[in-house]
Amino acid sequence: MTIDQLIQIIENSTQHRYIYHFTDEANFPTIAQKGLLSKVRMREEGFWPSVTGGNQLSHQLDAERGIDRYVSLCFTQRHPMRYTAQVEGRLLNPRYLAIKPDALKISGAMISFDIANAASSVLIPLVDALERLDNEVIYQRTNWSDPEVQRRLRAAERYEILIPHHVPSDMIVGFY
Repeated sequence: MTIDQLIQIIENSTQHRYIYHFTDEANFPTIAQKGLLSKVRMREEGFWPSVTGGNQLSHQLDAERGIDRYVSLCFTQRHPMRYTAQVEGRLLNPRYLAIKPDALKISGAMISFDIANAASSVLIPLVDALERLDNEVIYQRTNWSDPEVQRRLRAAERYEILIPHHVPSDMIVGFY
């Protein structure tokens, strides 16, 4: 499979026609102006969002693993870290931004098949990970009452797409 073929699968899906980034609604004005920036880029530009989904530990782990150089995106609107950030009160008005799948073409894109800053996660170049993505459970209607399908879906919801440095605001097409 190629990146273009994955983009076609996403665009033709009845489940998810975009890739996503979760944030708090309070960050929308800055995102509209600057796009989505990595933590390193935000520090270089001298600002920090008013509300973040991560806590101090997750930011520290991001820096230790080099993930702070990337913008984290996900394949579904059910990433477990969004739920955790909301339950812990870090995101008061959580929203998912819909991102054009063409963001996958940004040079240096990586995939983690688990929460990216988890000690056991491995970052893989997107082109090398394409065959391992569970596109069926993400992009097609499946028997969600089947325990095995549920297990696969929960695993796929943990995937993270890591885009180096910046996702331009013109790639953000809406919010949920």
